Amino acid sequence: MSSELLDWLNRVLTMEQATRLAVALIILAGAIIGDRLVREALTRYSKTIKLDTHLENSFKLILRVVIVVVGAVAILQVFGFGADWLISVSALGGAAIGFASTQTVGNFLAGIYLMVSRPFLVNDYVRIGDIEGEVREITVNYTKIYTPTFNIMEIPNRRVLDSVILNFSDGDVIDYSFQIGFPHDVPHRDLVDDCIVPAITAFHEKYQHYLPERPAFGISKMDRLGREFSIRIHFPERNMDVFYNLQPELLGDIVNRWDTRKNQR
Repeated sequence: MSSELLDWLNRVLTMEQATRLAVALIILAGAIIGDRLVREALTRYSKTIKLDTHLENSFKLILRVVIVVVGAVAILQVFGFGADWLISVSALGGAAIGFASTQTVGNFLAGIYLMVSRPFLVNDYVRIGDIEGEVREITVNYTKIYTPTFNIMEIPNRRVLDSVILNFSDGDVIDYSFQIGFPHDVPHRDLVDDCIVPAITAFHEKYQHYLPERPAFGISKMDRLGREFSIRIHFPERNMDVFYNLQPELLGDIVNRWDTRKNQR
């Protein structure tokens, strides 16, 4: 079988063509090995300098693109395709991408910009437009958010850049506030003493081993219809399932105390 294969190759390939094919295969193997070595070296270096995960991934992507382009150019030159031919193909390919993949290219460029400018990092708790949650991953096309409904939402990076971004994270702590409103039919002091303060006190006593500090509150808005309070709580990052369960618990306790206060009138 091997002799038949060699006979066929001898008939099909000249010595020059066989040499070019061998060189191309060597270049391809070198590119694959080089990519792996570069990625492993970058991984070790990133751990040494504690480089952010998403920034590490962006560098790996850029280096892979460079290796692929250099390898492709080298292989094309081995087979006798000059720089003019490569430029023509690149221009044609660029035009095709421009017409057919505008959205994809836009997301890619937006992703690179997000990785460089870093308005938020992986594990930060953010609000992007009307979407809120923990940043799980930043890719060149999408930003993945773990929402309070326990789902992963992928937001196109162009939409991320077009949105107002609110980052609740401060170091390893989430500094989060939510609002709750009440009508004017209950005195302010009774509302604070009977509903808000007891709920916050009970919440802090129950979870003080987990909370970085005691929750705080303050009145944030008042109009002819009622008053609005802002409840400020701090949670550690990287444990969002607990956060998503505890914040509604505090809100629910305040509401229950409010209902009890109304029924006693």
